[in-house]
Amino acid sequence: MRNMANPAFMPDQDLRLTIKSFSQIAPWRTVYHVAESWLIVVGMIALSAWLVPLGWSVGSVTMYLAAVVVISSRQHALMVLTHEGIHKRLSKTLWVNDMIARFLVGFPVFISLSKWRFIHLYHHQHTHTSADPDRAIYARYPLDRHKFRRLLLRDMCGLNVFSTLKYFIDMPLATAEFNRRFLGQERARQYQQTADMRAFAFFWIGVLGGIVFLSGFSGVWLLVLYWLVPYCTLTQVFFRIRGAIEHGNVPDPTHAYRQTRTYFLTPLLAFFFAPKQVNYHLEHHLYPSVPFYNLPRLHAVLRDTVYPDEQAYCEAFPMSLRKLVA
Repeated sequence: MRNMANPAFMPDQDLRLTIKSFSQIAPWRTVYHVAESWLIVVGMIALSAWLVPLGWSVGSVTMYLAAVVVISSRQHALMVLTHEGIHKRLSKTLWVNDMIARFLVGFPVFISLSKWRFIHLYHHQHTHTSADPDRAIYARYPLDRHKFRRLLLRDMCGLNVFSTLKYFIDMPLATAEFNRRFLGQERARQYQQTADMRAFAFFWIGVLGGIVFLSGFSGVWLLVLYWLVPYCTLTQVFFRIRGAIEHGNVPDPTHAYRQTRTYFLTPLLAFFFAPKQVNYHLEHHLYPSVPFYNLPRLHAVLRDTVYPDEQAYCEAFPMSLRKLVA
């Protein structure tokens, strides 16, 4: 019989075997999803920069804005894939997992795998407690609707990107105090022993050097237009909303099934706000060993077994959004 006092962490044998099956890593899926994200980015740059060159015509401006929107969505997807790397779900081999997570998905969107892994695993261990470093992301909700709109407007204008960068990477003279305040003195010291910022710096030196060598400073201009502009604007909005919905204004922060939410949205909205099945956040917190591509199947199993007894917190995306504002 299933232990209904804590079924998620003491499942019956059938559920245990199901979780074990769903936790298997399929490397070809990693290859597909990483390649898909980058091919969409390259395709949008090609459409906007070469087929419809950026200028002052309505068509070229429209194409550029469409490119910014779509590239932002794929930057958000790369963030989610980095999150998979944090949990070692990109490859069965750790060094391959970390190479992919750093050089193919994390570093390009200005994420230190070491820093985010350090923060995020503490978040899983101490969710909704004073020891959770991610409380700064979700504890403010529900937020006054005017303040929430101003926050999103600042994201859209690139005014909050520096805070995001301090969260994800270390910057000289900017993040030492932030790390101590955000992580605590002892955790900040432990993190420094695992930091990968030297590799991050070499990566971006290599990228910039390669761009200048191959295409001169016109290539740098393309990097600004088609990578930095999306990242500093819409990517911040997508990341803000997703981060807020995952834990903001939940019914019971002390209950494993009600301290985060799974939210449902159309495929089009998911492309922007919840790429790579990241909306199945309750399932991820219950069983972080399950890769993102198996989370919908895990949800279906739990919906029919555990969730009715535990009143698991699942709702529609618009309802979740409304709960972020007071």
